[in-house]
Amino acid sequence: MRSRPRRWPRVLAGTVSAFVLVLTGMSGVGAVVYRNLDNNITSKDMTNVIATADPSGSASASASLDSFEPGEPLNILVLGSDTRAGVQNAQYGDEKEIEGARNDTTILVHIAADRKSAIAVSIPRDTEVNIPACQRFLLEPSPAKTDRINEAFRVGGPACTSKTVEALTGIPMDHMIVVDFAGFKDVVAALGGVEVCLKEPVDDPLSGLKLPAGTSTVKGDDALAFVRARYTLGDGSDIGRIERQQAFLASAIRKATSLGVLANPIQTYRVLDNVTKSLSTDPGLSSLDRLSELALSLSDMRPSDITFLTMPFRYNEDGATVAPDPNLSAVLWQTIAEDGTWPPAATVPTGESTPLTVAPADISVTILNGTGRDGAATKASEALTKMDYKVVETGDYTGTTPTTTEVRYPPGYSEQARTLAYATGAKKVVVDPELEGTTSVQLVVGTDFAKVLPVIVQAPAAASPSASSTPGAADSTDPNNQKVTGTSADTVVCS
Repeated sequence: MRSRPRRWPRVLAGTVSAFVLVLTGMSGVGAVVYRNLDNNITSKDMTNVIATADPSGSASASASLDSFEPGEPLNILVLGSDTRAGVQNAQYGDEKEIEGARNDTTILVHIAADRKSAIAVSIPRDTEVNIPACQRFLLEPSPAKTDRINEAFRVGGPACTSKTVEALTGIPMDHMIVVDFAGFKDVVAALGGVEVCLKEPVDDPLSGLKLPAGTSTVKGDDALAFVRARYTLGDGSDIGRIERQQAFLASAIRKATSLGVLANPIQTYRVLDNVTKSLSTDPGLSSLDRLSELALSLSDMRPSDITFLTMPFRYNEDGATVAPDPNLSAVLWQTIAEDGTWPPAATVPTGESTPLTVAPADISVTILNGTGRDGAATKASEALTKMDYKVVETGDYTGTTPTTTEVRYPPGYSEQARTLAYATGAKKVVVDPELEGTTSVQLVVGTDFAKVLPVIVQAPAAASPSASSTPGAADSTDPNNQKVTGTSADTVVCS
């Protein structure tokens, strides 16, 4: 019987992204020790597997930042590879049984321009994405296709995954870090274990995890089992496991940046030795000098300044893959691109003082073509549906041709109209008594209609996060839910 593949490399990946903070304690390390750590780091050319490589030879258009000093935001893609190659990795699965390597972890780490905060976004491995044409390892280029995001690593390695993430998010990656199985237990052991929290006791024969309710310190096989167990912890979904792993990472950050670790040079060295042995980076991060420079630029950042969250998503019809939530993920990527904070404040239209209160999913829209041109209503319908509005009907506007896009609404639907007007750029919003008794807001499309903007609505006063019985269903698209707003690294989360 084949053993179940281990699912913990994503934890090591995230831990590496946090452990660069520990490098701030390296000022007293001797030259020999420093050289040993520096030699541990593997540098990989991450540019030559892109079929349409940038002429400059860089992995991405922005991957030319020469300094980590505050002033420009920094986006680092952290990948956890599930390759079984190598003596240490082979014990967790047969390399011959697994065709190539896939990244079991994809974390976009955004570091703010002022270096005082960071956002770490986990992208589920089952996210269905458009993968660009990539040069496969020593083979002919693979054609562009739609597949799970971790397939990009198999066909073209980290550069292909980077291009895929850039296409998904619209955000250029500045650097990449890739980690694999081998060093996880040694890293956790060097930390002296990591504290975890359970709401209920667990005794899982599949993973071997046996822990009481409340807090426990885990290392070795227990640490692996905690981040690997799926069916006996949480809601049994892979998304739930990601959230538990984020809690583990937060705890690891707290431990790694604690005075007890940083004040102990021997323990600090053990941590750094195991971390540096476990990672490969692009050339821009491939030396201890560069990692130290990055870490020093983050010296003012505290665990409370690091926010973990999972990309807002929804399940596809197949029940096995997920897709980005069209509205909330667009807000998230826009926030990162603009170097904003997460969660962002509720949307307030220009010239107003009151935030929007009704989400797109709660708005029914009738779209009327007021342009006199064929296809305008269909184009608007597709754009609104993509952003989660409920389009109930399309047709032609029979009134006087409007000069601009306008929103008309029945009495009592002013808040729905405000959201729709902001999203579509409608300059005219009017209540229409003739719509009395209907529940649909009308959008009269004018020649100025261009796109639909994402929105964040204000939580109702009595609202509170709730759990759904369907894994990842309503939870992942509710902007007021903790799973979307994220949790800071100083927060203790019990699974």
